[in-house]
Amino acid sequence: MDLVDVLKKKIDVLDDGEHRPGLKAVLLHIETAFRHLSRGQDGDDDTAFTDAIYRTNQAFEGSVKEAYRVLTGNEPSKKRPYDIESYLEKNNIFRPRVLSQLTNYRTEWRNPSAHDYKLDFDESEAFLAIVSVSAFACLLLDQISERLSYMKSQAEADAQKAVLLASLKQAKNTDLIVKASELLSEFCASHMPFDDTNRLTETQVLGALHGFLSSVAPELKVETEVSVSELRSFRADLVISRGDEKLVVELRRSAMRQHQASSLIQLERYLFISSIKSGIVLFYPDAPQRMEKYDIKTNNPDYKLVMLAPPGSVTLL
Repeated sequence: MDLVDVLKKKIDVLDDGEHRPGLKAVLLHIETAFRHLSRGQDGDDDTAFTDAIYRTNQAFEGSVKEAYRVLTGNEPSKKRPYDIESYLEKNNIFRPRVLSQLTNYRTEWRNPSAHDYKLDFDESEAFLAIVSVSAFACLLLDQISERLSYMKSQAEADAQKAVLLASLKQAKNTDLIVKASELLSEFCASHMPFDDTNRLTETQVLGALHGFLSSVAPELKVETEVSVSELRSFRADLVISRGDEKLVVELRRSAMRQHQASSLIQLERYLFISSIKSGIVLFYPDAPQRMEKYDIKTNNPDYKLVMLAPPGSVTLL
């Protein structure tokens, strides 16, 4: 896997904004760190490996600053890195996976290299530092992308709120799974983001869906990337709550219809380990499109499962 190419693609799909120059600078620091690593491997200059880590430190701090800008709406330029990191940690801004990567890089590489000017690093350490900061930046870019999509979608839904609420009037006082199915169907039909140059990532769709729901159904509690098990790292894309009612939503691209059976099995597993009784698999389209709803029968009569998919795309029923 080309880590630089992965990072570049994640940055390229983001909307324009003040975050873009900073994120491109992060990419440049990582590219330069790779060049230092190559210089050290190809020659006799062992200082190149330490130079690589100084560059990964810059990439690390730049990533954190741009995340702070997007995720909090605050300007990072006059803030110390320590203050930014403390704020993000204390306010639970970062997701657990992002936070764990932040802690790992800071403990293993940034703090030792920043506080001991006599340290030198070898080839293996430089390589690990580059991989570590690249993984951190990738996870952080996903969270930034989701947040940007959320804000854009919420604003667009707010502007069309009267029309959207009128179309959803019949689902107002229904069971949560019925209401959620109508909301997700309306999102796919009229509010699905579309980019004819870049295919939207699942993270962008997830953020857009969350922003849509926060606008048209503020009475619902919507959480993304939710851990549904304390024992293993099972994470549901969405958990929607209304009072004591809860349901799990899993997103899948509609082109992956060959995975319909496995997606339903995974959803059932999430219901089993979380004690939630209702769930929806959404096979979202690549462009706005009406959806068909399928009620799925399971071996557990307590479960309510729904699949939403574009017309003609279902193969397992």
